[in-house]
Amino acid sequence: MNGLALLDVAPLPGVAGIDRHIAELEQAAAHHRSLSESGRGAQLLAAGNSGPASDALDAHLAEANVADHLADRFSRTAGALRVTRGVLVWVEGMLVGLGALALAVAVHPELLAKLRTMAAKLVHRLREITARIGAIMRGMSKTLTKRRVDRVAARFHDEWRAGRRLPDGTYEPRMKTTTDQAWIKKHGTDQVDIANTRYRHLPADWQLENRESARIGVQLVDEARASGVDVHSPEFMEQSSSVVHDKWLGRNGEWASTEQKLPYNLLSEPEKQKDRDVIRMVLQLWW
Repeated sequence: MNGLALLDVAPLPGVAGIDRHIAELEQAAAHHRSLSESGRGAQLLAAGNSGPASDALDAHLAEANVADHLADRFSRTAGALRVTRGVLVWVEGMLVGLGALALAVAVHPELLAKLRTMAAKLVHRLREITARIGAIMRGMSKTLTKRRVDRVAARFHDEWRAGRRLPDGTYEPRMKTTTDQAWIKKHGTDQVDIANTRYRHLPADWQLENRESARIGVQLVDEARASGVDVHSPEFMEQSSSVVHDKWLGRNGEWASTEQKLPYNLLSEPEKQKDRDVIRMVLQLWW
């Protein structure tokens, strides 16, 4: 029996997984920082130009600003993990030391009891640290997932309005009423031209449908990949598209057309393609 067993302490976790997370976060920070820096020079051109080219440049710079934010977020998270790793190693070292001491005093039960009490406190601290690491990684995962959902949703919106593009680079207007009070207060109206408004500037209620479709698509692809499913197979495309259709009906069934209310396998090819496009967009952007 070793010292840790005498102290009723389970085998200690290693730090290899934490080191891997730190390395991946630093790599991601460097990547997004390079994306951000690539737009700095172009930013000088944006102020003196207008039209479709400037619109495209503005979209690129928006991505660069997000990349800059993500680079900072990745760096800060990596730093927090380094500090946490240091404390974790210290606690584990203390436990190993207590284990060695426990072997030496095993013949003195009264001392062993005191060492077990000390070990229990350290184990509690160890659990707090590992919980903190888990919280950090869950928070980062949520941030990345939200970012991916927003990018897919924005692409949906751009593809929809592409068919309304006019020769001057603007879009055939499509006026809608919003109930987003914050947006109304900012713009002084409840009327929004959704065709000539980029996704990130839309009111919340007119972002909702695209965001929900994107969220479902990202979730389906992520879960499939985690299970080892080939997300590029025709089988996955049809299965996941069927789920996308069912979820869409759950949100929009009250006003859906007769055909749209049919099960996925009975839909026309154009209607099926709308559901497939959700999965296609996720795969195009990341996988």
